[in-house]
Amino acid sequence: MGKYLVEAERRGPMSFVVDTLKIVGFSLGLVFPIWPVVVLSPLGWRRGNKARGMVIMWFGMFACWFLIKASSAAILELLIPQRMSTLLFFLTGGVLVAWNVVVMSRGRHSLHWTADHARRPQDLLEISPAEFEDMVVGLYRLKGYSATRTGATGDHGVDVIVKTQSGQKWVVQCKRWRGWVGEPVVRDFYGTMQHEKADRGVLVTTGTFSNAAREWAKGKPLGLVDGKEFLRNWREAKRAKA
Repeated sequence: MGKYLVEAERRGPMSFVVDTLKIVGFSLGLVFPIWPVVVLSPLGWRRGNKARGMVIMWFGMFACWFLIKASSAAILELLIPQRMSTLLFFLTGGVLVAWNVVVMSRGRHSLHWTADHARRPQDLLEISPAEFEDMVVGLYRLKGYSATRTGATGDHGVDVIVKTQSGQKWVVQCKRWRGWVGEPVVRDFYGTMQHEKADRGVLVTTGTFSNAAREWAKGKPLGLVDGKEFLRNWREAKRAKA
């Protein structure tokens, strides 16, 4: 292969690019037949939006398919005949995109309904930690901010990243807890906020904060939002949006 590339380079830059593209396309052609395994791999994730993950994987495999077609390299028919594989691939992509839209829409509706009808913070304990994070994202979006959930392990304790209209970066940690959030948790999160070079950090919990935690956070770019305040903020944001 090395001699082939050297020879192609000698024939001119354009020829080298074309031949390199053919080699890349042929290599991807060896991978493309296992697209069902790649697309379905997010089903094994412990965290994160599996439907969204499968859509992302599908678009990754679409990039492979496009490069294969651009290079005119034949896709090896290792598992499924080429025409059937291509048909199933694009049919799967359409289904996944539609499914992801439906899942996201139903998820948002369900979480909004839960927050709208929650009478007390304890009612929020009925949802999962991931759903509570999505609910926090929903609150910031209701307020007009850009908010995204990290949805991955190893995120240094940051569950949600918020971008304000003025361009500031806020990091949010969500605690779907029943009891108190103490000073040590606030201290650790403050270190995370500095590590992320964020302008502000916010700790949101379904429970409450100890007096020591609130005292330690005074004078720092930290917001402590307990369960009662979260529900109050949610209702105020919904009224303002109506």
